Amino acid sequence: MAISVAIKKFNSREYVYIIDSYRDPVTKKPTSRNLVSYGRKDKLLAADPDAMQKVEKHAQSLRSDSTAYSHAIKENLLSGVEVNTDSITERPASLTCTPAIFHPLWEDLGMGAYFRNYKRNNNLNYDLEKTVFFSCVSRLIEPKSKHSSWLNRKRFITDFSDIDHQRMYDCLDVLAAHKDRIIRKLNQGIEKFYKRDLTVALYDVTTFYFESFNEDELRRRGMSKEHRTQETQVVLGLLIDSEGVPFAYELFPGNTAEMNTLITVIDKFRKQYQLKEVIVVADSGLNQLLNLDRLQKRGFKFIVGYPPYCKLKATKQKELLEKTGWNWKSSKEGLWGYKTMPLEIKKAVEDKVNKTKQQVQLSVTCVATYSEVRYHHDHKELSQKWNKAIKVLNQGKAASATTCKSGYKAFIQVDTSGAMLNKALYEKRLKWCGYSALLTNLDNPDPEWIYKKQRQLWRIEDNFRLLKTNLQARPVYVWTDEHIRGHFMLNYIALVMQKMLLKQLNDKGLHLSASEVIKALESMKINRLKGLKKANSNLYSCSNIEANSVHVAEGGEEVSLKELCDRILKACDAEPLNSLETASTIRKKLKIKLPIQ
Repeated sequence: MAISVAIKKFNSREYVYIIDSYRDPVTKKPTSRNLVSYGRKDKLLAADPDAMQKVEKHAQSLRSDSTAYSHAIKENLLSGVEVNTDSITERPASLTCTPAIFHPLWEDLGMGAYFRNYKRNNNLNYDLEKTVFFSCVSRLIEPKSKHSSWLNRKRFITDFSDIDHQRMYDCLDVLAAHKDRIIRKLNQGIEKFYKRDLTVALYDVTTFYFESFNEDELRRRGMSKEHRTQETQVVLGLLIDSEGVPFAYELFPGNTAEMNTLITVIDKFRKQYQLKEVIVVADSGLNQLLNLDRLQKRGFKFIVGYPPYCKLKATKQKELLEKTGWNWKSSKEGLWGYKTMPLEIKKAVEDKVNKTKQQVQLSVTCVATYSEVRYHHDHKELSQKWNKAIKVLNQGKAASATTCKSGYKAFIQVDTSGAMLNKALYEKRLKWCGYSALLTNLDNPDPEWIYKKQRQLWRIEDNFRLLKTNLQARPVYVWTDEHIRGHFMLNYIALVMQKMLLKQLNDKGLHLSASEVIKALESMKINRLKGLKKANSNLYSCSNIEANSVHVAEGGEEVSLKELCDRILKACDAEPLNSLETASTIRKKLKIKLPIQ
């Protein structure tokens, strides 16, 4: 800013002003505005011969006092406000600023630069960066079909009105074709926020269904984790780090068995990042012996779940349950202990893909653990299943059709003589309450470190939950292979942005869920004051929905959506908006670089 005293002539009369010269943030051109108006110079001097010296002194105070300067701007904006009767009947649309919070993160992750460079290098005739950014934030804020998102493009203070409907589909082809490059760029951007350990990778698999029954090379019927066995689906394998932020993902046809995905994903990941050693952490569903054998032959280390009551031989089960060799510790969660046992596994395993048998030989360590908390959980779950089995059996003939081996039905034994309770199975399960085991090929494994890493697998489930609920990545409403792959790449970018925003807020002391963040940001409504005359047509009113958040402060006090919104803005290095703002102050406070409405 450059504050000075100016004398302007109108109709041969001189008028005195204090003006502020600045560069308009939108047009990038120098301009000025009146801060204080004193009226005619001749009348000013007639009333006080020292008036000009006092005006200069006032200008000097505005230069040195930022509070006085801000007050002068507000006074000037509100002075002489008149209603334009021609436009007073027009009701302005309420806008939200939520996309603005994600844009600095978008730039920090390198996505803005990547898509701007791609557009320039490939001579695209549309704004690829804005289209992909809008598609991502639409999934983060209000996930809908591409068409529905496009119809709602004008509800944000950020101006997305020029986005073309068809281009939202065209950008999916770009995302699909350059998936690996985009993921590499994202991983480089994440390194700016915290130091990642690429040598420990947590892995799991889930399915995403289509509301379609037509199969092709990618869309297939298979073992659905969403109980949509009749509809087509795809299988997604996800790698994340110990912080819960994704490394990479791969998409597989819907009929791919989950154990057949692990080697493909982890092998590609190591080659891309030229890693000498990677420790794979996975749950018991991926511990097929062929998988472990292939991992070991490729030089990978692994930590996988290994249910002791069904995986270990009887002699090893007995050894595990013996009291000798256990190390016990007390914590706030109760008693916890571990025991290590060397295992030699030698077995001929059928390779269902190649339809051959392979000899598997592994020298590994079984890390058995016992948790008092897990005991109470397991015992409660077992008691519920047992009591349900008793109840069903007492109903008579209905139990005779129960041949399933899972859930409570496993405790009902059916033979030619009728149905009865399987008490032996109940007593066996009761004996294993509180116990679990892990299998690892690490040299000199640290049981506590291994247990801690395996317990972090819940973070992958959290990523899957965000993809399926907050981002609503399924059901999938695009049909071509390239659009399907582009759809998942779009959701992956949105997932990384969401995880990084939550981590940024968490580091600032705001422990919020993704839905709480969006709800708080969306509660702030911005309206352009269209009923004012030309001089004040750039004014905006800002308000919040008057409601309490579902988030509760540490002291037990409920936090209003307005307060939570302001805290989120501050944590993102933005400034809360006042009830009255101009276009330039909104851009400055929210750090908006894109055009606004």
